[in-house]
Amino acid sequence: MSWVCFTVILPFLILGSAVLSGHLTLGFLTRAGDSESGYKVESKLKKAGSNPEVITPNHTITIAVLTDISSTLYSTTGYENLAAARLAIEDINANKSFLPGYHFDMLFKDDGCDMEVGLKALTNAYDNDENKKINAVIGISCSVVCELAGYLCASDQWNIPVVSHSCSSDDLSKTDKYPTFARLSLSVFKYTNAIIAICKKFEWTKVGLMVNNIDWYVKTAGKMKELMTDQEKNGVYGIQVFLEKFYYDDEDEDGSIDENSDTYKLLVEQLNRMKQKVRVIIIVGYARDIIFVLKTAKKQGMNNGHFAFLTQEFIQADLKKDDKELIQSIQGVLDLEPLLNKSDHNYISFSERVRKIVDEKQYPKTGKDVANLIAAQMYDAVWLYAKSLKRAVDQNYGIDDGEWLVESMTGSKWDGMSGEIRIDEAGDRLGNVQIMNIQSGDFKQVGTWWMSKNKSLDLSVENIAWPGAPEEHPAACGRQYELCETYSDAVAKITLMALVCMAFLFGLLVRLYLYNRTNK
Repeated sequence: MSWVCFTVILPFLILGSAVLSGHLTLGFLTRAGDSESGYKVESKLKKAGSNPEVITPNHTITIAVLTDISSTLYSTTGYENLAAARLAIEDINANKSFLPGYHFDMLFKDDGCDMEVGLKALTNAYDNDENKKINAVIGISCSVVCELAGYLCASDQWNIPVVSHSCSSDDLSKTDKYPTFARLSLSVFKYTNAIIAICKKFEWTKVGLMVNNIDWYVKTAGKMKELMTDQEKNGVYGIQVFLEKFYYDDEDEDGSIDENSDTYKLLVEQLNRMKQKVRVIIIVGYARDIIFVLKTAKKQGMNNGHFAFLTQEFIQADLKKDDKELIQSIQGVLDLEPLLNKSDHNYISFSERVRKIVDEKQYPKTGKDVANLIAAQMYDAVWLYAKSLKRAVDQNYGIDDGEWLVESMTGSKWDGMSGEIRIDEAGDRLGNVQIMNIQSGDFKQVGTWWMSKNKSLDLSVENIAWPGAPEEHPAACGRQYELCETYSDAVAKITLMALVCMAFLFGLLVRLYLYNRTNK
């Protein structure tokens, strides 16, 4: 659906929502993807100087769970996220002292990680057959759906919280645009400082930035480039960044690559340009985009030991280990994701309980040993909203003011299933980053970037397997320093220029001498 179509139907969606009534409902949308302005949102009801009616206990809170179970890469993990949502509801209901008199229930819709499908899922959940009212949206699979939901839910007619477990668009940090939005995932931009620290560790002074040509990805990549380039601004290291915007053909959802397509041919040209400039490439996009770039890079011989590839949250994709081409293409990639100790006893217990629900509901299985990170963030997203709801009840404040509920999340801090949780003024999660290395299709932790420890980096370089298995890490200027000018190169150029100038002057003097002799 185009934005034009969306603009046309949006007023009707909002007008239709105004006539809905029913029990309290919490809506979920899920996925199987930096603002530090400190802008403080003021509740609409506070502005009006009113105090909304306090809802008495003994009410059912119905949660509409919308999770992606239909896209190629996220469908299996989407079912696991759905199971995590069910588990969170079970735990909230089992804790009789948490919200006495309130009971959580749920309904389910598929958001498809697609704007059109997501819009339909959102409106169908809001205007459901049981006439139950949505009081919050939690989850959302992709940022394009998150921005749509954030816009709708911030309207005066809806004014309900959106608590995402996965969306990573930097634009969602704008509290003036999305005042009812919060998230348990990290925005793509928040990985930039960790990337800068890694570049400094390996003395990578120049990198390539390959970004999917989706508007919010391009905007975020522009901010990343700006911060990476400006050493004074990032306070760590200055890096030369070459940016290329690539396209992905939606018809290739099955993971196949049509080498005759224009998108493939363009990407080949872009990678060849990158080869002439850098040996380190950062890929920004959805998992399907990352796979497209890595498979194409392999076909161009770029897994030969001379190149390094960095990604963000690639770990959440459904990767088929029987796809040999895929496993070879992703070998050696460094992937960044929020820090999570999956060997922790509580997380192992959480994984077992999620798997139990998956088995009981006969959901498709991921084939991984433990539950995925996004499932843990889904579980915590439910609790983040529930905690703000409890805060409203404890303060004898109404629970229908989305801006107030999201504003009250600022400063929230606890150890959740997805690790340490801290929410800033923009509703964003602040967190440490773990650095994973893909080895034979498995993600192995090789380091951590600590936001909580003065932005320090711990990296086990000896445990990293690079693409092509070289003995040493890829060099920014190439193994033979072919991409950078050495001191001897500079001296040679200066010497050559000096010789050219001397030859020119000598020739000029000879001509003058001959001219004078001729005219005597």
